Amino acid sequence: MSLRYSLIVTSPLYGKQGSATALNFAKALIAEGHRLQAVFFYLDGVSNALATSFPTSDEINIHQQWLELKQQANCDLLVCSAAAYRRGILDHEQAQQLGLSANMSSQFTVSGLAEMASVMLSADRVVHL
Repeated sequence: MSLRYSLIVTSPLYGKQGSATALNFAKALIAEGHRLQAVFFYLDGVSNALATSFPTSDEINIHQQWLELKQQANCDLLVCSAAAYRRGILDHEQAQQLGLSANMSSQFTVSGLAEMASVMLSADRVVHL
């Protein structure tokens, strides 16, 4: 039986294992035939949306792998707006309003907690990593 999953990622892009674990979990879901609806990045997890992260050549590019997962799973990569802006992560629209440069990947979508709740309610399973 195929289930619909949503993930909530609160771990930063690097420095802790949570983001890589969430990515591996998401890949395993898809490999088992489940549907990944959305990944919601919250708190320090919003750093996963940074287009300006450049890991060294001997590190896994987790940000790029999220982009590949989005394409493969046709899922949404949602970023909490308040958490992102508080941490200086700006999408194109917010950056333009402030006269600054955007640093969030355009493949991620700015969202709010209401959308997170909606995604959670429509999923069969919600996993927080």
